[in-house]
Amino acid sequence: MTVTSTAGLAVGNTVTLGADTYTISAVVDGTTLTVTPAAAVAAVAVAATTNAGSANWNAYLSVDGVSVPAAGTALTQLTFDTLGKLVSTTPASVPVGTMASAAFTPTAAAAQTISFNFASTSQYGGSFGVNSLTQDGFASGRLSGFNISADGTLLGRYSNGQSRDLGQMLLANFTNPQGLQPMGNNEWVESAASGGALVGTPGTGALGVLQSSAVEDSNVDLTAELVNMITAQRVYQANAQTIKAQDQVLQTLVNLR
Repeated sequence: MTVTSTAGLAVGNTVTLGADTYTISAVVDGTTLTVTPAAAVAAVAVAATTNAGSANWNAYLSVDGVSVPAAGTALTQLTFDTLGKLVSTTPASVPVGTMASAAFTPTAAAAQTISFNFASTSQYGGSFGVNSLTQDGFASGRLSGFNISADGTLLGRYSNGQSRDLGQMLLANFTNPQGLQPMGNNEWVESAASGGALVGTPGTGALGVLQSSAVEDSNVDLTAELVNMITAQRVYQANAQTIKAQDQVLQTLVNLR
């Protein structure tokens, strides 16, 4: 019978007992695990305590509270390097991390031989922490904004970092745009003069593209328009002075009577 630890002494890791697989349900001080399989099979515990050297650990085996092979006798010793990697076991075995087997006789059962593989065991002095996280989904999110691409696709942004296509805007062209009927508020409707609407996606055929969050620039020469405005103002001032002078002349004529 062989018990194999897939990831060291940690709750939740699996061990293989014969043809069956079990989950480690308890770890005491990070060094002792308890495996309680089906009925009529003994409870097995492995404990590791520090030796004289901080990089060496003695591993002890007990079955139903009885030490195997003998009380106070270590089953094997694990040696780690400065990076916490398992480098050797005593007595030596291949591959590194496979501990020497021990035999015991459970109640009402034949003698069993058990061996442990701690190839994935490491020595690390620190509190528990998550070293690797695999995410297979996202939390719920709210619509936080949207953008419109050049082809009219409406892209929604959500608070969980996800983006989704919400729809697509279409453009319409007319044979005679000047024939559109104004409805006010910058709204126009097709008429007999404009012809029917030719609808399509932006950027196809004679249709233009869309620009999101853009402000239209002036479509006239601002400098020329400013000069024209100043000229008109001067003309107005000159006309006003002419009218004022004419009024004064008329007033003088009235006073001559």
